[in-house]
Formats: sequence, structure tokens, C-alpha cells
Amino acid sequence: MKKVQIHQNLGYLLTTATNALVTHMQRTILEQQIDVPFEQLRVLMFISNNEGVKQQDICTGLNKVKPGVSRLVDGLVKKKLVEQRSDKTDRRVKNLHITSKGVEVRNHFYPIGLGELKKIETHLGEKETEQLKNHLRKIKEIISNTENNNE
Repeated sequence: MKKVQIHQNLGYLLTTATNALVTHMQRTILEQQIDVPFEQLRVLMFISNNEGVKQQDICTGLNKVKPGVSRLVDGLVKKKLVEQRSDKTDRRVKNLHITSKGVEVRNHFYPIGLGELKKIETHLGEKETEQLKNHLRKIKEIISNTENNNE
């Protein structure tokens, strides 16, 4: 069997690139004195872009498991960045809404986060950035199709 070079493995490269990005964003958040972890900010941004969303939709949209999303949402509610409201058609269901304090945090973080991502895109250049985005979309589609075929 041929020895695999771990540093050339697609899974390794995707994971380490993602980890590097998350670590970089977390450092940037700390430098900017934003008192919300990056993972919570991702959920806050999702709720902000999908007002009245349900937790299950966050799970699907961010490709996360329910217990993890519940923990992140609970943290956002505790910090008063998000509030839960009963659904008008089913009171058992809670819809999530960003609060005015959440909007302030979002408005502080968004240009910073976007600026950091733009730096990466500038380094890559327009053509490589588009190629990378297309490849990542294809990988996600392949994985989704594989999971759907296994159900």
C-alpha cells in the first residue's frame, strides 16, 4: 500500500485551512474587544440574515448538529444578542430574532470579518478566489449527494 502524505491529503488541507481561518478570526475578534466567540458570531450573522429562523434551519444552513447549535443559541440569548419568540402557528416552536444589542455587535464585527476575508481574496487574486469557491461548492455538493444516497 502506498504511503499517504498527510500534508497532501484533501481532508487534512481543508481541515487545517478552516482551523487556521477560525483561529485568525478569533484573534481578530479578541483584538477588537468583541466579547463574543467566533462560532457564536457565525450563528448571530445567520440569524441576522434569516430573521425569525428556527434552530433546525441554523443546523442545516451552517451544517452543524443540533446540540452544538442549541448551546451557541443559549449563549447568544444569555448575552441578550438574540431572543426567542413563540411561532405564531405553533407555540412549541421558537423563532430566533436578533436584538438591538445583537445588531450593534453584528455591525461592529461585520466590516472587520469581511475585511479579513477580503485580505485573503486579494492575496489569492480574483481568478483563484473564484476557482476556490467553485471547488468548495462542488465538494459540499458531493458530500451532500453522498449523504442523501446513504439515507
